[in-house]
Amino acid sequence: MHTDSLGLKGENMLSRKVYSFQHSKTENCKLKTVTCVLCLFLCQTFSPILANEAVRLAGMGGAFVGLYSTEGAIFGNPAGLINVQANNLSVALSAKNLDYESLPTGEGEQLNTSLSFRLSPSIYYSRIIGSAVGISLGYVDDLDNRSSVLKIENTEAEYIVDERKFASDTDTVLEYDFFRERGPVFSLGYPLNPRLAIGIRLKYRHRIIKEGAIHRPLHLEAVHGEEVNRNDATKLLPAIIDNLEIEDAIDRFKEGKDGHEDVIADLSGSGLDLDLGMQAQLSASGNVSAGFMLDHLTQRRIVDPEPSRITFGIGAMPKKWLVAALDLQKVLGNSGLNVNLGWEVCYRWQRWFSGGIAIRNGFAHESSSEAKDNLSIGIGLVLGGSHWDYTLVKPLDGSPIRKAGHMFSSTTRF
Repeated sequence: MHTDSLGLKGENMLSRKVYSFQHSKTENCKLKTVTCVLCLFLCQTFSPILANEAVRLAGMGGAFVGLYSTEGAIFGNPAGLINVQANNLSVALSAKNLDYESLPTGEGEQLNTSLSFRLSPSIYYSRIIGSAVGISLGYVDDLDNRSSVLKIENTEAEYIVDERKFASDTDTVLEYDFFRERGPVFSLGYPLNPRLAIGIRLKYRHRIIKEGAIHRPLHLEAVHGEEVNRNDATKLLPAIIDNLEIEDAIDRFKEGKDGHEDVIADLSGSGLDLDLGMQAQLSASGNVSAGFMLDHLTQRRIVDPEPSRITFGIGAMPKKWLVAALDLQKVLGNSGLNVNLGWEVCYRWQRWFSGGIAIRNGFAHESSSEAKDNLSIGIGLVLGGSHWDYTLVKPLDGSPIRKAGHMFSSTTRF
């Protein structure tokens, strides 16, 4: 028994040893396989990712003067256009200050609401001409409904006994504050030497500014026949309803025949605006660059022109996957400096399918009579030749998130 027991025990121990060895070998093979797959997927190259220029810059807090432009330069530094790659076509839409609010009604009002929004669609195409001259053509539209307040006053009604006539008036007041600017943009970047480039941006800007109030009353009338007993409400009310001239009243309301408009501002004008830029490499490797911009140099005939600006900026790419930028801007006629700073990290892979991702973050401070601070965050996704970007710009003023800026874009490089 003892011998058999020992033999059995020895056999079991041997079996366990063999199983343990085989199990370990199997696990090692699985681990090596998983490791190889991960290496094939993760060991990729880091490189800047194409993005819509407006959305990318907004995601980086609006810092752009020292950044290389690999997209379009209809918003950034046109001197950076010498770095544009291939052909780029991009469309974008910015939506912000989206707000609908029911306001308290005042005396004599039955409705008081406010609506505001700002929409800015854009499209551009960019490429290199020759060896290093970059060009871009674009179109930008900026529609800003700063505030529209709709008020409906209490209905005033009367019944004229002798004429057997019912009449009512409901005054509707629309207060508006409207701004729109649109026009084409042309940018050009030219290299003076391998480490220094200049650029120009020419914009044709058509501006419209409107402010005022539109009054449109809804006037209803009804005349009934003599056979109706005016002292019997069960007969009088149906007679009035049946004889209301509703269609005619609605047509007159739409055409504004009974209304009037109080105009505070009605301005429009078109003109050319010129921006100049310069960009230089500060390091032999080209990882650090500095830029200089002069904005809004010529704005004759443009309604409510913007003040000229001087901006200095620096951009750095310490790693192929990391970009950072800082701008200091002086608005002529205003005290203080505007500050814009931001960063971007990106990752791109080529195994199995071409893809990439970029994450951006930035901060902007506007020095004016009312200091404004904005925090931004953005993301970019790449699948093959398609590129999508999103940026959220949130004012740091305690306003609700619905008033934040939302920017979407789609870009194709071919």
